[in-house]
Amino acid sequence: MTKTVSRRDFLVGSGVLGSAVALAGLSGCSPNSTGSASHNLSATSSEEGISSEASKGSSRLLAVDESDVARTEECDVVVCGSGSAGTYAAIRSAELGARVIWLEKTNLKGGTSTVTEGTLAYNTKEQVEAGVVFEPQEEFVTYMKWHNWGAYGPGVWSFLDNSGQAIDWAIEHGAMMATGGSGALHSCFDEGGNWVNNGEGMLKPLWAFGDTLENLDFRLETPAVNVIVEDGVVKGVYAQSGDDIIRINAKATVLATGGFGKNPEMCAERLRVPSERVVFLGFDGQDGDGINMALEAGAAPQAPSSVMYGLSKACGESWSSMLSIFTQWPPSYRYPLELGKFLPMVNQNGERFYNETLGEDADTSRLNVAIASQPKVFTLFNEDHVKTYEGEENLNNFVAFMGVGSGELRSAVENSDFVWSADTIEDLAGQIGVDATVLASTVSDWNSCATGGDTHDAFGADPAQMTVLENGPFYAVQVEACAYSTCGGIRGNYEARAVDADDKPIPGLFVCGIDNGSMQYNDYPYGLHGGSGQGAACTTGYVAANAACKDLGLA
Repeated sequence: MTKTVSRRDFLVGSGVLGSAVALAGLSGCSPNSTGSASHNLSATSSEEGISSEASKGSSRLLAVDESDVARTEECDVVVCGSGSAGTYAAIRSAELGARVIWLEKTNLKGGTSTVTEGTLAYNTKEQVEAGVVFEPQEEFVTYMKWHNWGAYGPGVWSFLDNSGQAIDWAIEHGAMMATGGSGALHSCFDEGGNWVNNGEGMLKPLWAFGDTLENLDFRLETPAVNVIVEDGVVKGVYAQSGDDIIRINAKATVLATGGFGKNPEMCAERLRVPSERVVFLGFDGQDGDGINMALEAGAAPQAPSSVMYGLSKACGESWSSMLSIFTQWPPSYRYPLELGKFLPMVNQNGERFYNETLGEDADTSRLNVAIASQPKVFTLFNEDHVKTYEGEENLNNFVAFMGVGSGELRSAVENSDFVWSADTIEDLAGQIGVDATVLASTVSDWNSCATGGDTHDAFGADPAQMTVLENGPFYAVQVEACAYSTCGGIRGNYEARAVDADDKPIPGLFVCGIDNGSMQYNDYPYGLHGGSGQGAACTTGYVAANAACKDLGLA
C-alpha cells in the first residue's frame, strides 16, 4: 500500500459496525425461562401444496418427478436469490446478453442485503486515484492466517483480484458507494452525502438498471426447489410458482440464496455451539436451499459450521439499542467517544466464564461462542453505570454520529423485561435465580481485581478495563449470542464455479454470496475483514456472471 490504513480506521472510521442496523426485537430469550433461549425460526415450507416428498434430513428441497412438472422454460442463466450476490449475477449476465430468469423465494427483493452497511473491496478506481493501493499478497496472507489456512485459496484470490472491478461496475451503473477517503470499506451515501444502507445506495440503483433490460425476467415468490442434474452436468432448476412446478432449463445455474440461519435443523447439525442459543438476525428465506442444491449436485462443502457473528446483545433488544450499546458493546466500538469500561458477565451459576476485557474488537465469535456455551448469561451493572450513560449531551452526539441507538439508557433499563434490579447483590441473585453466596463472591473478586487488590483474575482480565460495582442498586440484564447469518457453504473456485471433492468444477453450477463458503474456515473475521461478507457477495456474483457468459460466448 502507498498509504497506511489502520485497523481502527478500517473498522470504525468508515462507519461500519456490522450489518442489519434496522433489525430489532429479534430476541431468543424468555424472562421466565429456565435458561435456554427459545426461538421462533420456522419458515414457510416450500413443500406446501406439492405432493412430491421432500429430501430427507434438514434439507427442504423437493424430490421432483418429471410428472410433477407443469411447464418447461428455457434460458441461458437462472439465478436463485436476489440479495447482493444474486443482483450482481443476474444483472451483469443480462447486460452481457444472456437470457436470464431470476428467482426470489420470498415476497421481498434483496433479502438481508438490503439492510447491510459496508462492502469490502480492494483497488477500486477511487482507491487507486487516492493512493490507497492494496497489495493482494499481503491481504491474502493476513486473511488465510485468520482462518488457519483452511479457507479455499482460489476463492480468496478471486475476491482480492476482482472485488475492485465488481464495485467499479456497480458504481458505473448508479451505485452510490465510496470509502470516505481511506480504507477498503465502501459505504453508501445519498445525493446529500448522508449515509444510507446498501439497499438504498447500491441495490436500488442496480435494480433500476436491471429494469431496462428486456432479457432479464425477475420473479418474486418463486423458489427453486431442486437442481436438475443430468450426467454430472447441472442443467437448471425446478421452481415452484403457486401450485405449479416449473422446469427451468439453463446453461448456467447460479445459487445465491443466503445461507441457512433460518433453518434450525441445519443449524443444529452444523453449529459448534447449541444452535438454539444463537439468535440469527436477518430476513426469512435463509433456509440453506442453495447449499443443499449444490450438495445434491455433488459439490464439496466448505466451512459448514462457520458463522457470521455480530456483537452480542441484550435480550429483547436490537444489537444497536442503548441497552445493548452500554452493557454489551466494547468501549472501542462506542466511537468516537470510546465511553466506559467493561462489565462482568455471569452464567446460570453466578460465576464468570470469560475474560470480559477482551471484548469483541477483532473476533466476534469469541464472546458469542462463550455466551452460547452457557445455558443462561447475565451482564451486571449498577446505578453509577446508569447515571453515567443515561442521556448526557455527549451520548446524544454519539448516537447521532453512529446512526444507531435510540431513546435513553435509563428508560431502556426500566422498560426491559430482561433487566432485574435489587439493592444488594444477594437480593439480585434471588431475582435472577442464582446462588446468592456464589454471586456475592464473584462480584467481590471482580471489584478487588478492578481496584488493584491482591485478587488474581482467573480469566486474565485487565484491571484497568474493569468497571467497579460497589454501590447499589445493582442490575442484571440477560444477554444472548447474536449472528447475522451462517457463512459456511459450498467450495467455489476462482470463477465461483462449485467444485467437487476432487476439486473439479461441476459443469453449469455457480455458487455466490453466502452459498459460497470459500472465504471461510473459522468464523467470520468481523474486525479484521469486516465487510468481506458483502464484498464477497458482490464479487462472486459479478465473477460468476462473467464466467457463465464466457461459456456462452458472450464475454
